[in-house]
Amino acid sequence: MSEWFNCEVVRVGAAAVDNNIYIRLRPLGGEFPPRAFIAAPNIKRELLATALTAISIQLHVNAYVEARDEYSELYRLYVTRDT
Repeated sequence: MSEWFNCEVVRVGAAAVDNNIYIRLRPLGGEFPPRAFIAAPNIKRELLATALTAISIQLHVNAYVEARDEYSELYRLYVTRDT
């Protein structure tokens, strides 16, 4: 079930082996432990840019994920000052 979460971006990067972008998120509400999500393939560059922006300037994100499971797909990511 897809859900929205307010999160901190903990780690972000690309993997040459599978050509995925991985974004590790820690939900501010403690809904699950920090987990890595795979950026949706059709917008992975945009999600990478958004995650890098958030981690660089230490702002949180609103994240829309496929499921709470590790390596689920990440569909939307918005940098936010409000949590």
